[in-house]
Amino acid sequence: MNPPRRIGGVSSRFGVGILYGSRISFATRLKNGEMATFSQDTSNCSRLYKIPFLRSLLVFRQIILVFFLARRNLVNLARQNLVDLDRRRRIPQGILFLILYIAFITFIEPLLGNLTPLLRWIILPLSLLLLIRLFFYLVLGDQSLKYHGAEHKVINTFLSGDPLVLPAAQHHSRFAFRCGTTLATLFFLLEILIPESVYLFLEHRFGSTAGLLILFFLILGFAYEILTILSRQGTRKWLNLLSFPITKMQLLTTREPSFEELEVALTAIREAVGWQSPLSNDFLGGIFHGNCPPSNYPFSELSKR
Repeated sequence: MNPPRRIGGVSSRFGVGILYGSRISFATRLKNGEMATFSQDTSNCSRLYKIPFLRSLLVFRQIILVFFLARRNLVNLARQNLVDLDRRRRIPQGILFLILYIAFITFIEPLLGNLTPLLRWIILPLSLLLLIRLFFYLVLGDQSLKYHGAEHKVINTFLSGDPLVLPAAQHHSRFAFRCGTTLATLFFLLEILIPESVYLFLEHRFGSTAGLLILFFLILGFAYEILTILSRQGTRKWLNLLSFPITKMQLLTTREPSFEELEVALTAIREAVGWQSPLSNDFLGGIFHGNCPPSNYPFSELSKR
């Protein structure tokens, strides 16, 4: 099975979503331990993905579609008391993060411009790490860290050509260079490096709101193109040196998943890519509780397939 050029994922506190070409899927675990999977085909924009800058918007379009696919079905499941959305806690936490982020870009970031370059380059990365950690803790939830790691593991498994089974996915890394964490890091660095005169020009030409939006999408496009170019470089030594500190930032945004999170992620990616196990569902479809599979789970047999 040859992987396509475009495969990605998105995770939340409720499960894992996979983007595979024009198909998206989302898998979640119900209160009773069973899993539910939702999928749909989106419009094929393969030609548009060849246009620089525009393709970054198309990727975010698919992520938004996964979000709405998950939200629509999770709400239906919550009405049937099959999942707990925990809205009373999540909404205030999301508002709190938004307030903190607005306070940072409004009050703190301008003050950093008055510092010496050395202090600025020390404080800004630390601020980035703090904002990323707060986003996962307040908005996505701690469980999303494990689902994020599981998402990376199953995508790495698929790209390597290994079968989409638990033993194979377990041995792959939870880190991935082509990740939203890397994109956010590049976006933040470009935002720092681009002179303020660029925004002032756009503000004068298009107005404050439109100028800010144009600048945002320009930086996003640049960051995505840089990530795409670097991802095509393979395993060159200079790229490994560059990607190592960026990838290790995922220590903040991922955790080593248990078998339960891995099983959810595998369910999502199998549905997205249309992968069918050659083995019995007794081996692959069982639900593992805790961090260990059943004692009779045939790891040796699965590893040979």
